Formats: sequence, structure tokens, C-alpha cells
Amino acid sequence: MSLRYGILGFLSKWEATGYDLKKEFDDFMSIFWHSHLSQIYPELGRLEQDGFIASRMEPQSGKPDKKVYAITEKGKRELSSWLLSPPESPKIKDVFLMQVSFMDNIPIEEVVFQLKAYQKEREQRLAKMKRILLERWESIRERNLMKSRILMSSAVVRRGLEQELHYIRWCKDTIELVEACSHLWTADAEDREEKTIPFSEVEPAFRKFFGELLQIDDI
Repeated sequence: MSLRYGILGFLSKWEATGYDLKKEFDDFMSIFWHSHLSQIYPELGRLEQDGFIASRMEPQSGKPDKKVYAITEKGKRELSSWLLSPPESPKIKDVFLMQVSFMDNIPIEEVVFQLKAYQKEREQRLAKMKRILLERWESIRERNLMKSRILMSSAVVRRGLEQELHYIRWCKDTIELVEACSHLWTADAEDREEKTIPFSEVEPAFRKFFGELLQIDDI
């Protein structure tokens, strides 16, 4: 459902083709929302059928005509109504965290490898976000202008940067925790789930891992 409001949000300031919208979703919106072109075009059709947007064909020299979409007054009212409504609580689906929960079933070397691989992936996402921000920042400086849309989208970019930095830090800390508690894993897969040790042996690592998050020194 939120995809349609993202589309309306983009069209609230300028006209765009389906390809233009997909590019925005791949760049700026990728910080918090992923969408395929196969999802965008059907949603554009539904929005037009509902009267929230309208389309027109724009001639192109030497190329097929392109379909350009614009928001209608009804669409603006729908967008405003959504923006003024209370946000829904996020429904988190993080596949990697699900995997991490059960990594006691694989050798510790694989656990560390998977964590490092995912850390690298998040570092690449962070680099992409920084590139997007710097490119837009330079564009703003060249044009010497600021708009409310730019201001609010910049706040979203910052949240995305913080999110990636926190995930990278979590990966590093988890790798350190796993390596400090490596004796919980055994070479024999059949015995791995039965391996137990006194908590006192790993408590220092736990204290360091959680640190100030839980004020664990008071425990």
C-alpha cells in the first residue's frame, strides 16, 4: 500500500515516467524502500484508474513516445490525508537476523565468514548512500537553492547513513563476541547443540557486547 504513496509523493512536485520513478526508488528511496519496475507500473495503472494521477503521451524524436504521469487534485488530497495519518508500526522482516539466530548449527568459521560478508555488503550500501548524498549536495551548492523537499529528504538520508553505520558496528561486535566465545562450538555437528559451558566464562564478553545499552554494570 505504501508504494502508491511514495509514487504520489514524487509526483506531487514534478511529472515523471515509470522509468523516472524506478530510478528514484533505486537511488534515494533504496535507503528504506525497495521496489521492482514490475510493481511500479501496475500501481501507476491503479492510481490512474482511481483518479489520483493522470497520464499523457509525450513525443520523442527518433524514439517511441513516452508516457508521463502527473498527480491530480484528488491525488494531492489523498497524499495529504496519508501524510497526516498516524504511521503504522514497522513490520520488520530481516532475513539475515533470522539466519544469525540459528547459526549455532554451522561451524564457527562459517559464522564469522557470513558475518564478515554481510558487513561488507552493508559497507557497500553505506558507500552508495554517501555517494548519493555528496552528488545531491554538490548539485544544491551549484544551484545555490534549498527547498523543503530537499531538507526533509536529507533527514531521511541521514537516518539511512546512521542505520548502515549501526549495522556495520553490530557485525563487528558480533564477530568479536563469537570469536571470544568460540569454545561454544565443536567440530562435530552432532554435538554442537549440546555444547554448554559456565556462563561465568563468557560473561566478560557479554558485558562488553551489550555495554551501556542495558547498563549491564548494574547487574
